[in-house]
Amino acid sequence: MLSRGTSCGGSATWRSAQFQPWVKRTVVVPVGGVFWCSAKLLTDRVQCRERRVRNSSKVTMTLVLQRVYDVYREYMVERRDMRSAHLPLAGNPWPLMFVLGVYLFVVLHAGPRFMAQRKAYDLRKVIRVYNILQVLINSAIFVWIVFKMVFVYRDYNFSCQVVNYASDYRGLEEMYLSYSYFMLKVLDLADTVFFVLRKKQSHVSFLHVYHHTIMVSGSYFGLLFVPGGHATMLGIWNTLVHAIMYFYYFLSSYGSQYSGWWKQHLTRMQLAQFIHLAFHFGIPLFFNRDCQFPRLWMAIGFLQALFILALFIDFYIKSYVVKRKKEH
Repeated sequence: MLSRGTSCGGSATWRSAQFQPWVKRTVVVPVGGVFWCSAKLLTDRVQCRERRVRNSSKVTMTLVLQRVYDVYREYMVERRDMRSAHLPLAGNPWPLMFVLGVYLFVVLHAGPRFMAQRKAYDLRKVIRVYNILQVLINSAIFVWIVFKMVFVYRDYNFSCQVVNYASDYRGLEEMYLSYSYFMLKVLDLADTVFFVLRKKQSHVSFLHVYHHTIMVSGSYFGLLFVPGGHATMLGIWNTLVHAIMYFYYFLSSYGSQYSGWWKQHLTRMQLAQFIHLAFHFGIPLFFNRDCQFPRLWMAIGFLQALFILALFIDFYIKSYVVKRKKEH
């Protein structure tokens, strides 16, 4: 009598059911049986190999998901600054990701489709109030930071300023200023919504959408990991520029004859801002190895300043240099 033994490794042995190592026996298998056994053995091997591949894929996917979770927990829970974890939109990143996702969907897809068969909304009064609100908030944050830096603490190191993670008054003050700046960047998203509702979709450029999205994301992660310190200079520049910019928008809504002059000089001020920020982050990144401000964030600040600078230079050349040549 013939029996068959197999393993998932692919080996197969044929033996007599009565096989004894000290007894010589002759096993006769019909020819048709050989072909059937060979086909069955091949099928089993293929199925076994498929099972191994499926099991290996499941194990790999499990390991990848576990690694993603471990990295998320390490950086978003264990290494973040927990002083701001209780604040709205400053906890886990999912609510903010939802806000940005809705923003991009509305201004790039749903909004233009909604306005396609409608007249532009007259939002002049709403936007004037919004502009004045922006001027007041940006000015308040700018004056607060500069006043404390110049007249109260007087110890800001422009070449390398470390972050104060303490829970004392000064440490919490820096954290709450960083949170105020972050929420201000969330408020800035309304700019694009106003463009869409006024059917000024040409204003919704890549530079505009990218700048608003990256400022919200960057200020959020800055709040989580480096709330203050060397990055304070970014907040100083940005609030100053935005206070002037929204005041320019307010004047333009009344048809000021100086709006063109304001716009060109405002763009030059933004160019100066990103040039200075590139040096502000680049000098300690490349020339001060002893600086205790996280080097990753210095690199991000440096590269981001260069990238935005390049976009603004391109905008300035197209809007003022090329346009002026065409007029002449």
